Amino acid sequence: MKIAYILPSLINKGPIIVAHTIVKNIIDKVEDIHVYYFDDDLVLKFPCPTFKLDMNTAIDFDDYDIIHTHGLRPDRYVNRWRKGIKTAKTVSTIHADIAQDFRFGYNKLVSIIFTPLWLSLMNKHDAVVVISDKLRSLYDVKFKNLHRIYNGVDIELNESQVDLKYVNEIKKFKKRDLKIVGSYAALNKRKGIDQIVNLLSVRKDLAMVFIGEGKEVEVLKNLSKTIGVFDRVLFLPYLTKPYNYIHLFDVYVMPSRSEGFGLALVEAALTKTPIVCSNIDVFKEIFNDSQVTFFDLEDTDSLGLAISEAILSKDTKRIKAYERVVESFSGKTMGENYFDFYIKLVKGINFGDK
Repeated sequence: MKIAYILPSLINKGPIIVAHTIVKNIIDKVEDIHVYYFDDDLVLKFPCPTFKLDMNTAIDFDDYDIIHTHGLRPDRYVNRWRKGIKTAKTVSTIHADIAQDFRFGYNKLVSIIFTPLWLSLMNKHDAVVVISDKLRSLYDVKFKNLHRIYNGVDIELNESQVDLKYVNEIKKFKKRDLKIVGSYAALNKRKGIDQIVNLLSVRKDLAMVFIGEGKEVEVLKNLSKTIGVFDRVLFLPYLTKPYNYIHLFDVYVMPSRSEGFGLALVEAALTKTPIVCSNIDVFKEIFNDSQVTFFDLEDTDSLGLAISEAILSKDTKRIKAYERVVESFSGKTMGENYFDFYIKLVKGINFGDK
């Protein structure tokens, strides 16, 4: 079997990490894998040949059995050249609630215009994959060949592979006897980090460390100055393998307003750090109350209570969360599921359970 992955870039973000993990876990099972990308942000090194794409130049699609896209531009690219695809099977993975993603990342108007356009592009694929039952219920009526495959995570945990400059900055909070609440993401309003900043105004015992970049960083810095908590927040830049810093946190918090899955949440569980997360459906699909502590969105009191509970119950919940991830959300498991999916797609076998 020969597979081509078409990606927006090779940068270290959710959908690209997922594609990288699939490739890493199936490359020994197939004849050939090639990865194509548009942007020059070379961060993740794939264990296979990678090629930069031009929207105006077609690849030899039928040199592959499977063409797997991740993202809007890859779907546009395949659609542009679809008439030239004779034998290859095309598939796209939906990584989030598209309408909400556009709304939080841009605005409501962009969401209204581009969501149906993107869905129409994906409807032309031979199959579409979603990454949670929540997304499956959302898109089940929109696609004739929909399949759910949970994301899987592999991390190379090494707590010594950190920048001591940043470690020392984080430890300054510990010297002040503050409990450290940490998180990381490609930041936008959807991630809900403003809820943590607002909590600091009433919880003088807490400090926040955020790793990552995005247009909301300056907004949150200004918010922290306005409400007088700037001396208890630390914004670090994009860091490779940010999970290697999680051991410095007392609690990992993922206060998202919407998510397709929550890769960082699973990574945090693999570090055996206590977790607090918003009570959105997809997080409840991954974990239960015995593994993490949930809080009510937009409820500062609920968030504060959840953080306190997570600290007190850390010795039981964090181990159960770790065991849950190892059992159900490993990169190996995801790779096996995609490999089986590809075989059925090529052979035209019915997937059975949608």
